[in-house]
Amino acid sequence: MRRYIFRAIRRDPDGMLGPDLYRQTFEAADDAGAVAAAKRIDLDLAALGANAVYVSAADGRAIWSLHAQDFPDPSL
Repeated sequence: MRRYIFRAIRRDPDGMLGPDLYRQTFEAADDAGAVAAAKRIDLDLAALGANAVYVSAADGRAIWSLHAQDFPDPSL
């Protein structure tokens, strides 16, 4: 099993990333398994003030991300 990090953050319009608003370390067999596991994490992003989620490998390599423009704003 490999270690991965799921992070919910605030991403500014200029692309700058804020600090972690939520962070969870988890394990998966591979990158595809990590993405599947991340999609099962249930968070209220609006309540956190987050507009992006990222999954990275323990070595910092980006695996998957989802930004606000990729999904509808539930407050609208």
